[in-house]
Amino acid sequence: MNRTQREAGFGAAGLLFLIVLAAIGAGAWNYHRNLELERASRATRPLAGYTTADLEALADAYRSEVAARSARYQGAQKQRAVARDRAYFDEQVREFENVQRAASRSRDVGGDLAEREAALRDVEQELAARGSEAGGWEKHWQRLVRF
Repeated sequence: MNRTQREAGFGAAGLLFLIVLAAIGAGAWNYHRNLELERASRATRPLAGYTTADLEALADAYRSEVAARSARYQGAQKQRAVARDRAYFDEQVREFENVQRAASRSRDVGGDLAEREAALRDVEQELAARGSEAGGWEKHWQRLVRF
């Protein structure tokens, strides 16, 4: 092997070393960038300050409330008020007021149920986000190669 071939070999090895070094540097920069993006995303979630155990307990409580209020709402839906014909105007007004009160109670129960379902959905979304955060080497690989 002559000197020119040796220098060409060292040049190719040096170039390969520089490419590997650049890839390592770019990977480290990308990993750090993705890690910071994840931290910023976590900070903007409204339930991020709670522990996972607290969120699971909260989700269980909301599930039981939703089940109870759902049964109550179903009962309220079955008890639809029907306006009966009345002979006198004051009786008709009273009948109308009774129907309005019954409909208002049904709407209130439905509104409470919808609020609890929305709160449960928020808690479950936070738990799902935390579940996707947990991971071993797959999470590190994603941080490294995701752009």
